[in-house]
Amino acid sequence: MEFSTHTGENAADTGDMDAVARFYVKCVLWLGAHDPSYVDAYFGPAAVREEALTVTVPPDRIAGYAADLLATLDRIDPDRLGDAGRMRHACLQGMVRALEVRAGLLAGKSLAFDAEAEALFGVPPPEDDPAWYEELHAALDASLPGTGDLAGRYRAFMDSFVIPPDRLERVFAAAFAESRRRTAEHLPLPAGERLEVAYVTGKPWEAYNRYLGDGTSLVQVNADLPVTIDRPLTHACREGYPGHHTMWTIREAALVRARGWIEHSVVPLATVAEGAARFGEEMIFPGPERVRFREEVLFPLAGFDPADAALVDAVSTAATDLTFSGNTRVARGLLDGALSREDACGLLRDVLLLDPETAEARLRVIEELGAYPVALSEGYRLVRDYVGDGADRWERFARVLAEPVLPGDLILNGSSG
Repeated sequence: MEFSTHTGENAADTGDMDAVARFYVKCVLWLGAHDPSYVDAYFGPAAVREEALTVTVPPDRIAGYAADLLATLDRIDPDRLGDAGRMRHACLQGMVRALEVRAGLLAGKSLAFDAEAEALFGVPPPEDDPAWYEELHAALDASLPGTGDLAGRYRAFMDSFVIPPDRLERVFAAAFAESRRRTAEHLPLPAGERLEVAYVTGKPWEAYNRYLGDGTSLVQVNADLPVTIDRPLTHACREGYPGHHTMWTIREAALVRARGWIEHSVVPLATVAEGAARFGEEMIFPGPERVRFREEVLFPLAGFDPADAALVDAVSTAATDLTFSGNTRVARGLLDGALSREDACGLLRDVLLLDPETAEARLRVIEELGAYPVALSEGYRLVRDYVGDGADRWERFARVLAEPVLPGDLILNGSSG
């Protein structure tokens, strides 16, 4: 293949964003061959992927192609485009910039953690606060039975709510069914969308959505790991409804098929998508409703006393906030050199309350994904604050799912309060 025939400079001859978008997709697929965790999903034409993957393109060359594409986009005057064209142009610029940065990092360039987070994910990490975890630890200490070592008490408490393996499938089935029912009350799901759940082994994660295209997702649940009763509903909402599956089915129908915007057929790690997926549970299961559903449905299915549902929810909520905020802070310290690997692992154990094996696994993920924890923690806050609690909150959430918005779009539009 002669790469020069596909560069951004060639696309500029026609001023055609379709050409830019098509080559951007190939660049992302090329980069994904070097960094498999970078690409969450691809549901575009098989021929594009097959053509891209017939060759191996090094990261430095991909970064150069991204710079060409940005130059092309700079030569397209957005003032001569309609509203949809301007939105597409701005989004393409943001996506290609992130691609250029990620390719550059893989090619050996280095950025400080905060600069990497802003360049890749469009959001700054939280400001450093040595006491950030104290309130969360206090909440856990007040909720957990017993006295003494907080980490030990937390792990012992959650271990008592591990779902028996023979009950796991029925609990997940109920969680997915109810999350879909509630989502469909507020959002028009594309016709024919379908989600399947498979139970797998030998994976490093609890649950993962493989979006297959044509409105179909395969959510894989790791049957090797102990799954506590707080997790199935979270996974159902984050990976399914109204999370990743819902966003990708809507965008495939509205952007890729209806508009022909092929750039949205490949899904790199992104702040808005991660934030919406995590926030989705709060949209369809506000706190009291989440507790009630677990109490009335999930706890009995798992064989647990429903009277414990409120306590488990309180503990799980504090631990989740601890995890997401802590991952970002540990990643910054480790990757900027302020923390040794041993000290970072100690923080994961002592502050995030992880057992040693889980702490080591988390550390490996941080080392592999760099500033990605920022997308998870700050993406959630960004979507939450944008959606707000006003009468238009579902309209705002639907926009996040359906439109090609960037983090800056949500900040500029503010919260509905």
